[in-house]
Amino acid sequence: MGISFADSIPAIARDNSAVPAEYVDLPIYHEELAGALGFNEADLEANRAGRLSASQRASWFRQHVYRAVGSAAVCLLLAAGCVALAFAIGIGYQLAWAVLILAALILFLGGYMAVVAFNLSQDLTAGVVSSVEGLVQPSVQVINMRTVSYVPAMPLWTFYWVVGDQRFWVSGKAYGVLTPARHRLYFLPLTRRVVAAEPIGSGQ
Repeated sequence: MGISFADSIPAIARDNSAVPAEYVDLPIYHEELAGALGFNEADLEANRAGRLSASQRASWFRQHVYRAVGSAAVCLLLAAGCVALAFAIGIGYQLAWAVLILAALILFLGGYMAVVAFNLSQDLTAGVVSSVEGLVQPSVQVINMRTVSYVPAMPLWTFYWVVGDQRFWVSGKAYGVLTPARHRLYFLPLTRRVVAAEPIGSGQ
């Protein structure tokens, strides 16, 4: 499997040093941030106090932890099916080994999802929220993944919000909503998942 970084990343994704135009605080932007990250005013008040709200904890368990556990279980079943298929084909055949390699990749993905679920559950159970503030800019990383030379490369996009030398993974929706400006980000300390954000003025 070959991996190469794409050269056609937008300029703002490669260079976060540019100072954005003056930010104008609009109520609709607060609503867009809340919609993209999935929080409300009560959640934000709890996050300002350094803790998760009960609704945030329940929502994150449902939307992220349980989903990751389900994905890990599916990967395990698929990997077991691939192993059974490889033995049915016959280990002496090249196709069987290709199926076994696929099973290993699927099993690795399932293990990754299980680790994600475990770490997130630790964060959510603790209920602690950290915060950082400063100029926040969007960043994107594009990796071209290729399993064999004759198959076209598959781009894998990963989106981030960057504050100084800190980088936080976010969804594509949150990446698209962000207006580069000073914000306060509230995040889970272990997994560094952003649970809420709010723009701040120079005097705040």
